[in-house]
Amino acid sequence: MQTTDSAIRTLALQRYGPFTLRIGIDLEALEPVLRQVQDLQRLFNQLPIPLGIAKQLDRKVIVASIRGTDTIEGGTLSEEETEQILKNPAAAKDERERRIANLRRAYERMELYVATHPKDKPLPITEAFIRELHQDVSAGLGDDYGSGLYRDNPKGKMTKVGDAAHGGVYKPPQAYVDIKLLMETFIDWLNTLPVSTLSPPVRASLAHYYFERIHPFQDGNGRVGRILEKAILLAAGYRWVAFDLDRYYLEHLDEYFLAFNQARKQETKKPEACNQMFVGFVLAGLTETLKRLHQHVCRMVASTLYLCMMSDLFRQKRINDRQHAILEHVLQGQPLSEIELKSQGWYAALYRRLSPATKSRDWKQLREQGLIAILPNNQVRPGPVFGYSG
Repeated sequence: MQTTDSAIRTLALQRYGPFTLRIGIDLEALEPVLRQVQDLQRLFNQLPIPLGIAKQLDRKVIVASIRGTDTIEGGTLSEEETEQILKNPAAAKDERERRIANLRRAYERMELYVATHPKDKPLPITEAFIRELHQDVSAGLGDDYGSGLYRDNPKGKMTKVGDAAHGGVYKPPQAYVDIKLLMETFIDWLNTLPVSTLSPPVRASLAHYYFERIHPFQDGNGRVGRILEKAILLAAGYRWVAFDLDRYYLEHLDEYFLAFNQARKQETKKPEACNQMFVGFVLAGLTETLKRLHQHVCRMVASTLYLCMMSDLFRQKRINDRQHAILEHVLQGQPLSEIELKSQGWYAALYRRLSPATKSRDWKQLREQGLIAILPNNQVRPGPVFGYSG
């Protein structure tokens, strides 16, 4: 092994040839987006998120994350099906469902691992942790995964990653002797200055990228690599975004694979910034994901506050039970036109034995108190009392 400096490790592998680990980014060029990620995370952490909403958000991002990372690797289950399996993982009845149950187990291991390490220091990554994650991911899925074992391809068997449509096919190291040395060096490199003290989003990106470059296991590498990235982000306080990032990867799958292959191809052409595109892609994903989560949480908090306000109005007898029901559907349901809302079964039941005059009076009072607004397109929305401005 030849070491140029603490941030660059070049190995002369026995069967594969040279392999270099390096930071490989132009930090000055990435600084604006990295600062945006850090600012968005700081603002997100300052949101007053009640415990009930935090629990809802935990469930939402875990479902989206597990479904996203599984779908990237060929899974076919919907978000609704994934959620049902996660409610009772022990009941998973076939390989598609076991993949979901396995991911939940791997996530739990990762969360426990993060929780047992100091939060004021970079999260140490160990070989045992990575092997255990793979054992979780591959449990009960057959011998093809080689649960927790590094590959050692026999002569004539070639592991290939990617395809021509996404930047080309990559052939990672094939022999155990090379993979074992690479993994030991990768883990040491990831835990050593200056890599361990990089901004967590950058360190997490590099951990994700180089793990996939080494591709140490027969199958399950993508899932394990993304969990490794999550662990570093979660340990640094990126609680929900660490999970919801998989949704971004799934929605931008072509760019995800292209960024990986672009970084690989730049290793000889532009080594000092070869990883720029992949790290930049991850930072863009964190930015978009943080913005989306911020908006979602604000809506959830607002909805909770609106429901509290409605309860107060009802107790004060400023609205009746029928008006309360209308407001609840307007605030929590999908936007509907007045005609669509009034055609709902629950609405018809409210006024089944009441006169048209009562119905008209209820709506007039809601509008006069600023509790609902009818837009020019006839859509019913929360009124100005709830902070809606049109």
